[in-house]
Amino acid sequence: MNAATGNATVAARAVLAAVADPEIPVISVLDLGIVRSVEVDADGALAIGVSPTYSGCPATAVIKADIRAALERAGFARPRVFDVLAPPWSSEWISAEGRRKLAEYGIAPPP
Repeated sequence: MNAATGNATVAARAVLAAVADPEIPVISVLDLGIVRSVEVDADGALAIGVSPTYSGCPATAVIKADIRAALERAGFARPRVFDVLAPPWSSEWISAEGRRKLAEYGIAPPP
């Protein structure tokens, strides 16, 4: 990874940290653990891998659109947001910060 690629992925992660889950808006898509990868493709475009919290989750399309819009507003041209289905999402991927935010919101985070 070169410096430009590394800077782009760090900047993209900062943007994603502010993208709220549409169903539980106190937690970001990063803290929820559904963002599986943040990479720069061979053609220089940003590629974001996202796992739904469960098969058929109706919020997945909204989440992907929110991610794409946030990245475009931040200056990333045509970011690609794609599904990552294996392995399936696990509540183990919720960050410590995400667990704290869930608890403060009144949702008991998984152990």
